[in-house]
Amino acid sequence: MRNLGQTVVKKTAGETKRIKRNLSRDTFKLRLGMGTTLEQSGDKTVEKASGSSICRIALWQYVLAAIETGNVPENEITKNLLDYMDLLKANSNASGEKLLNGKHVQAKLMSKVCNLLFAELVKMYQ
Repeated sequence: MRNLGQTVVKKTAGETKRIKRNLSRDTFKLRLGMGTTLEQSGDKTVEKASGSSICRIALWQYVLAAIETGNVPENEITKNLLDYMDLLKANSNASGEKLLNGKHVQAKLMSKVCNLLFAELVKMYQ
């Protein structure tokens, strides 16, 4: 069922608490190449990247060339992204070892860009 102009949120019962999935956002992220599909073969279950590979590459280039270098216009959204990047890079355990390497930080930033883009588009069209 489609709700034009409204986000679709599905709530289901989980093992310990209720699970809320924003289906509209997940579909949007899938179109941008940031979705995953579950592939099963025998005992093996793997989540594989799915969606547009061209969009995924463009997002990766934006994160690598603009956000990580700080070459973005100054506004509230980019400030939020830069603060999130600094938080991810500073994240370390008790012995000082970093918990996330470069590719994991980039993937989390790409996901954050998609989520912020979706939120701004929803805000603009409501």
